[in-house]
Order: sequence, then C-alpha cells, then structure tokens
Amino acid sequence: MTGRTYRFPLPPHPIAAEQARIVTRLALAEWDMADLADNALLVTAELVTNATKIGDVFHLTLSCQGDTVLIEVSDSSEASPDPQRQSLNRVDGRGLLLVEACSKDWGWRLEDQGGKTVWAVCADPGTEPHTPTATPPAARM
Repeated sequence: MTGRTYRFPLPPHPIAAEQARIVTRLALAEWDMADLADNALLVTAELVTNATKIGDVFHLTLSCQGDTVLIEVSDSSEASPDPQRQSLNRVDGRGLLLVEACSKDWGWRLEDQGGKTVWAVCADPGTEPHTPTATPPAARM
C-alpha cells in the first residue's frame, strides 16, 4: 500500500478472482467509493481471470484518482488482450467486452521489464464508456 494505491501479488489460481474482489471492495470502502463497487468488482474479476490463464504470479494494482479508480493487472505475457465478439460456439472470451461496458476507459501497455499491464478506469456508473486504447491512462490525465 502506498497512499491511495494498493498493489497485491496474486496466484495463477481460480481463487485469485475472489481474493481480488475482496481487496477491491476493501479499498473502495476505505476510499469512500462504494458507489463504484458493482462495476469495479466486475472489471477486477474479469482482468484477474484473464491473468490467471498465463500461469505465473501476477499483480493487481488499485489506485484512487479523484473520483475514479484505476484497476491494473500486470502479468508476464506480452500478448495483446483480444476482446472476443460474441459467437454462439464460444462459452468464454467475453470478459474484455464486460470490461469495456463497465469501465469509463480501458487499455493495455507493454512493460519495460517484460509482460503487460491491462488497465481500466471505473467512475460514477452514469459516466459514458469510451473505446479501448493502448495508451496508458497517466498519459492522458
């Protein structure tokens, strides 16, 4: 924990999504941002679920930025996230579509030390969603 930022290592195991939801709920409560919980918990769970498929320990970072929360999940893969458009033949692959629908903005970036970070910004539920981008949010704020 650093100020209004939390960073947690998580295991590549299905329980990681539940652990991440607990941590996110606690951080939102501490920051008096419980009104963002529905969207932030869903976004966190979807990003974490994707990272568990990589098979290495990964990190969840939560940052309070004014009236928004930045959710970042960093893993060892450099493969770009690929939102899957709905198909009747697929039973998975819709997580990033949920992230897109439930966040103000989202995107991803490659990290200098290897791997990537997928991020999403959650704001008041009435805020319009934006199209995804590969530019980190700090470069636009």
